[in-house]
Amino acid sequence: MGLGKSWTSSGEWALNLLHLLAVAAIAACLYVSLPEWQGRSRSRSLLLVPPVLAFICAYIMIGFVTLENREPGLLRAALAAGLVLGIIRGFFIKAEIDNYGLVRLPGMRDGLLVTVAITATMAAAILAPLVIEQAAAWVPYATSLAGLGATYLLGRAVVVYLRTRS
Repeated sequence: MGLGKSWTSSGEWALNLLHLLAVAAIAACLYVSLPEWQGRSRSRSLLLVPPVLAFICAYIMIGFVTLENREPGLLRAALAAGLVLGIIRGFFIKAEIDNYGLVRLPGMRDGLLVTVAITATMAAAILAPLVIEQAAAWVPYATSLAGLGATYLLGRAVVVYLRTRS
């Protein structure tokens, strides 16, 4: 059984500490992404926090997958594709730097969409097996999607960080 699989003595699926960590990680990711979505300025180093939290979410989701159901090839491909797409997107982002060295990314909605997608896949990976036991077979695909989103955010943030160095 994977870390995310917690069965009660009556044979039913139950929540455990890994589920709570997943919810805390995605809530933190959503919270630290708010300034970008609102178009507010923030320090360059804070651009790297949402991708790190998204990686924590993806890593926690790996724990929801049993060893025999893991799809390592799919996960590797998703991580590579997300990184390439994020790096490409990072070059096309218009970043504004104010007098204090704070960065503002006006009109950026792709970070919002990716973070919401990671949130939705995590919610599906946590809740679906609680309702339907067969839904646990889809968790490796949700994990790959979360990994794609995390590496997209990382590639994008690193390129913007490097481009806005003074």
